[in-house]
Amino acid sequence: MTRNGAPRETELEHLFGEAVRSVLPPDWTIAHVPEPAWSSDTGIDAVYEIEAAENARGRIHIAIKRHLEPRDLPRVLRVMSAYEERLPGETLRRSGRVIVASYISPRVRELLAAEHTGWFDSAGNLRLQLPQPLIFIDRHGADRNPYPAPDRPLRSLRGRAAARIVRALMDGQGYRGVRELASDAGVSAATSSRVLDLLARESLVERDPGGAITATRKRSLMRRWVEDYGVTLSNHAVPVLAARGVDRVLHDLRDYPGRYSLTMGAALQAYLPPERAAVAPLALLALYVDNAVTAQRDLGLRATQRGANVLLIEPFDDVVHQNATARDRLRYVSPAQAIADLLTGPGRSAEEAAQLIELLATTDPEWNR
Repeated sequence: MTRNGAPRETELEHLFGEAVRSVLPPDWTIAHVPEPAWSSDTGIDAVYEIEAAENARGRIHIAIKRHLEPRDLPRVLRVMSAYEERLPGETLRRSGRVIVASYISPRVRELLAAEHTGWFDSAGNLRLQLPQPLIFIDRHGADRNPYPAPDRPLRSLRGRAAARIVRALMDGQGYRGVRELASDAGVSAATSSRVLDLLARESLVERDPGGAITATRKRSLMRRWVEDYGVTLSNHAVPVLAARGVDRVLHDLRDYPGRYSLTMGAALQAYLPPERAAVAPLALLALYVDNAVTAQRDLGLRATQRGANVLLIEPFDDVVHQNATARDRLRYVSPAQAIADLLTGPGRSAEEAAQLIELLATTDPEWNR
C-alpha cells in the first residue's frame, strides 16, 4: 500500500481475480492466460479466461489504472478498442473488458456502462459481463473514494460556493468564461476555477483551451450534485400540518409578506404545460422560508410528528431563491433547484424529477446529457 492507502496495480489485479472467483459457481475456473506477443504495446494489462463446467470459455481484457478520472476514459477505451481490433473474430465474440482501479466513482461507472465496459475497484464495486459463458455480475460497493488523492484541491460539491456554481451552470446556457460564471454565481473567480476543475475532471463540463465553458452535461451534473446535496440533509426542514389542506396554504401564500419559494411537487406543477399532468398528486407542499417558526405561525400551520402535508425549509444558502419564477402570484424555485429537491425528497419525487428533466430537455439539449 502507498501512503494514502490505495492498492498498487499488482494488488488490484490480485483483488480482481479473487473477487470474480468468489462469485463464480464452484466448478467454474478463472485463470490468467498469456497475452499475444504484440500486446506489450497496448493498454491491456492482463487477460483472464473463465471456463464453465460445460467447457464454454470466455476472456476478460483488463486495463489497470490506479487512479481513474472521467476525463481519462476516452483514451483508455480507445487503446482497449485498438487491442480488440487485432484479435481473431471468434476470440472477440466471447470476450469482455473490465477497467480495474483503486476506486471507480459513480460518474465513471455511468460512462463505462454506456460503453458496455465492466469495472472493478477495491471499494467493492464490480460489474462483469461476458457473452460466453453467459455471465452478468453487478455488485455495488462504496460511492465515496476511500483513497482520496492528497493533492486534489476539491473533491466534492458540498457547500455554498459549489452549489452556486452548479446552479449557475444549470440555470444558464451557452459559452461562459470563469470570471463571468463567478459573477453570475456570486463567488470569487478563484472559487469558480476550483469548482470547474472538479467538473472538468469528471467530464461534466467541456472547456476550450482558454478555460471557458463551452458545454455542460446538465443531467449528469445534477446526478453528481445530489451525491453531496439533499433537500432535508443540506437544509433545515420542519414538517408541519395544514389542517385545511395544501390548497388553503397556496391561497394564503399569495398575500404572505415574507420571502418564500415553493419547490418540489408544487414547482413541477407550475412548470408543466396545462395539458400535462404531474406523475403524482401534490400531497406534500414544500417551500423555502427564512424562518420556519415565523412561517408556521403566520400561515396557521401546526407542529406534528406524523401526517405532515407541508414542509417548511430554512435554506443553507440564498441560492435556492436565485432565478425564482412568479406565476399566478406565487413564487417557485428555478427548475434546476426543484429537480435537485425532488431527487432527494420522499415518495415518488424521483419520478417527478424525471418528468421535469424531460420537459427541460425539449428546449435545452444540455439536459439530454
